[in-house]
Amino acid sequence: MQFIYQIKKTIIRNILKKRKKAQGFDPVLVETYQLPADADNDINNSYYFSAHNIEGQSLFIRLGLRGDKQSEIWFAYRDNDLFLSCPTELCPIEASPLHVECIEVEKKWKIIFRGEMQSLTNKEIRVQACFEGVFEATAPIFDFFYHADPGPMASAIAREKWNKTFFQEIQKNNQTHYEQAGKLTGTLTINQVDKQIDLYALRDHSFGKRDWNYMDKHMWLMALTENGDALNISTVSYPALSGIAVGNFNRSGKVFDIIHLHSSNDLINDGKGADQFMLQAKLNTGELLQITVERDAEVVYSFANGQYILREGMGSFTINGEKARGIIEFGFNKDNSRWYRNNK
Repeated sequence: MQFIYQIKKTIIRNILKKRKKAQGFDPVLVETYQLPADADNDINNSYYFSAHNIEGQSLFIRLGLRGDKQSEIWFAYRDNDLFLSCPTELCPIEASPLHVECIEVEKKWKIIFRGEMQSLTNKEIRVQACFEGVFEATAPIFDFFYHADPGPMASAIAREKWNKTFFQEIQKNNQTHYEQAGKLTGTLTINQVDKQIDLYALRDHSFGKRDWNYMDKHMWLMALTENGDALNISTVSYPALSGIAVGNFNRSGKVFDIIHLHSSNDLINDGKGADQFMLQAKLNTGELLQITVERDAEVVYSFANGQYILREGMGSFTINGEKARGIIEFGFNKDNSRWYRNNK
């Protein structure tokens, strides 16, 4: 069986390399992508920004534009005194309190939020908030198809049983997904009190089909160090393809692929995700990263009429002993029998 797996992995790795070369990567095309006017309801154009510092200040923002003319809204801020989130999770695009705009391809994005926020420590407290900020890149774009080592994806595909239906499912659920490290600066005004934002950040842009109910479970970790180095780890399982684990470590502006990931903890934890756990990640250079994770807060979001629950956590990390802070995101399908299906 191991021999067959290696053959399948080699075949897929070569196919991915050829496809990557043929497809290329057009930064202007992906940065300026807009939903087609006739986009299906499950097509999503998602912009995400997440900014943190070691002292505990965190801001994350997501605008998901859907083919049904609705906007998925995340806007949450936390520091040592406040923990606030926008209570509006879904609204018509024209009524969205959140707007993002590409100012310069691969370099600069503008973000504007004007709306109500709710305290997550005392939900009776509601405030008016305004944020105007700019994300400026400190590193090149990293596209998860074009720039990533094809090895981890080839491994996941090679483990599955191959047939026509399997490959049709993979093609049907393709997405464009890329990320970029940078800094987020601006002013967050809460009830006329200004909070200055000057934080290292990571932005994420993805578009294509996104059927939340199709996902079994996922985890995303993003950690930023004091000097702006960024760790990025994603694991996801679908009915047709389970055990996908990809990631990278952006150190001093240079990106290193994660080619193997191991966890010593139960990360499912009854559909809540683990509050504390450890990971070991192997880079394509052979270097091992010893990672500790500790979640200290979260905002919970519901998708597909409650069929998929996403827990957007924040917390502290260490990466080979170096302190960092960032996002600890878990997602689980409402059908808990799917959490363990083909668990790898």
